[in-house]
Amino acid sequence: MKIYPLHKLKQTILHKITPKRCRYILLEKTKDINISQYKKMTNNVPENADTFTLISIGKRDDIKYRKKITTFYNGKNIIERYIESSDGTKIIRKYENRGHDIKGSNCRYRKITQKRFNRETSAFLTELIEEMRTYKSSKTGNTKLEIIKNEISGDKIVANITEYPFNGSRKNCNLPRKILGLVLELDKYIPNITGTFETTNVRFPQNDKFLPFRFIIDDKLKLCALTKFFIKEKGLEKLGIRINITDNIAKNTAGEFSEIDNIISYNKRYISNGVGLAAHEVEHAYQYKQIGRIGKGYSQYGRNSMKYYGKIDGLKENMEAQKYSVASANYPKLTEDEDLTKNTDYMNNYLEIKARNAEVKAINEYNELGKELNKQFFFGL
Repeated sequence: MKIYPLHKLKQTILHKITPKRCRYILLEKTKDINISQYKKMTNNVPENADTFTLISIGKRDDIKYRKKITTFYNGKNIIERYIESSDGTKIIRKYENRGHDIKGSNCRYRKITQKRFNRETSAFLTELIEEMRTYKSSKTGNTKLEIIKNEISGDKIVANITEYPFNGSRKNCNLPRKILGLVLELDKYIPNITGTFETTNVRFPQNDKFLPFRFIIDDKLKLCALTKFFIKEKGLEKLGIRINITDNIAKNTAGEFSEIDNIISYNKRYISNGVGLAAHEVEHAYQYKQIGRIGKGYSQYGRNSMKYYGKIDGLKENMEAQKYSVASANYPKLTEDEDLTKNTDYMNNYLEIKARNAEVKAINEYNELGKELNKQFFFGL
């Protein structure tokens, strides 16, 4: 990331008098500049940016200090911001904005992802993700604002949801905030609650096993965490199943399990599907474990299943595994362009039927256990 000196741009510089009580001084500021001028200096331009601004800030007590802020816009919306300081600090903030209607009322959504340059790894690491959701009733004019925040440091996440209720005007509102927060420690992707905090007007959900996952904003991290969770629930930890999120997968496939490569791969286009997707693919991993335990697993995964878990003894469990084996042998060949929902051989394959059942069960349980939390917050988690 490189921010270029303001004097290189043919643009009027605005000088502003900063109050003396302020530690920082606004040295220079540009008006909106067409993105073509930035492209002349570097190819590192955010997608969809059409204008940008530059700001230079100093300190009253340190004449050598400089902070330069480059902000990129698409129309009036900020889409990305680069911050670079003379002390070596480098930060990238990415913004996502969208709006939609709920029951005829306008809702706005904004997500900020902040990454800081780490000198030890020479990479930008995510340190903050924040989602802001606003709702305004078209009938009463009442507004609600919810902010979900993840502060990330290594394997630790401090996460919270805050709801600000406004009655008509935000400025004239004394209604109390609602806050529920968790301190999470990631253990091989699985988040464990090590601390909690909440306001007195919020009841802490006691019986929600999915609660820590709800607070994870990053879709990739959340999907990996849920996958590890279901792997543990299905007793597959000994098999060392890997997880990969990629775009090198059929466009009509949200995910797939490969017993040959011992990996669950997810299509990055569909990672927001979360709990249902994870449950579906882990169910496939379980099916091939069971096939291996009746001596019909011909990959290393199948042999390891027999090695670590032994031969199936129960008649009912054995019969079910035999069905998995037959379904695997008769699994249809698929093409990347077809609509899988119209492929009857695929839809009626026993492996897929059972995986879809596991998917629906997980989604229903996720929604049911989330009711205690979500009835307390307008948007919920």
